[in-house]
Amino acid sequence: MQHSPQARATPPPTTGLEAMRGPRVRVRLAASVGMDVIIDGRLRPMIGLKEGGLRGRALHYGVVEAAGAKRRLAAASLNAIDAERIDLAVLDAGLAALEPPVPGERPPLMMLPVSWSTLRAEKSRRRLLRRIAAGQIDHGVLAICEVVGLEPGVPQAAVREAVGALKPIFRGVLARTLPKAAMLRHLEGCGFTGAAIEADGLEAAEDEGEMLRRVLLLQTVGPGVLIHGVRSVAGLTAARAAGASWASLDIQPGGESLMAETKTAAGSPRPPRYVDAQ
Repeated sequence: MQHSPQARATPPPTTGLEAMRGPRVRVRLAASVGMDVIIDGRLRPMIGLKEGGLRGRALHYGVVEAAGAKRRLAAASLNAIDAERIDLAVLDAGLAALEPPVPGERPPLMMLPVSWSTLRAEKSRRRLLRRIAAGQIDHGVLAICEVVGLEPGVPQAAVREAVGALKPIFRGVLARTLPKAAMLRHLEGCGFTGAAIEADGLEAAEDEGEMLRRVLLLQTVGPGVLIHGVRSVAGLTAARAAGASWASLDIQPGGESLMAETKTAAGSPRPPRYVDAQ
């Protein structure tokens, strides 16, 4: 797989659903198996639940075939070479799509998913760390790493080594995982600062009692909890009441009231710059 994503900015919409949903990021790559793939995602607005305001962006994406049936490709189906190059391409395009920092405001956070297959290998991990260290300086952001693709039985010593190497560069290191007690106990003591989960993975994402039980379980791994893809005011309220640290918003048509629940320090969300990397 080869990539040379070129960031191309277009004038941003200042109002409407697209502006609220966050900058879109698209990257087309030639995979090592002889087909092109498209990475399609967004920098979703991310709310600091203790503050109640927009705290940064959470990068969320999927990978699909560029032609034919356009099947969605699971991370587990990618070989290590392709997974690393996707990680690097997504990092570059995501940083390019960020809004410029506002003078006088504290640096925004950026939640960055990175595959375990990239992080477990020292050479690929070093390449990523060099790239993100420079990117944080150039773009004025504080990155938090989400380790994705962790499977039951992953060697704890290898996880501790990788997390320890990430911490000096990233503001925090989260494990994205399912809220299964056995898996969370396995990751306990591996050095993570918290955990992340998809709201879709919760049976009752708007129920405060259910959310509280899940957040407490996720805090087995570390105190910081990110809920991805909250779609309603009720879901946001449940996440806040449960003690989660952040929530990324998946704003759908009719979801304007969800964004109205949040505001920046200046009083209103800033419109994003849109970047389409080909």
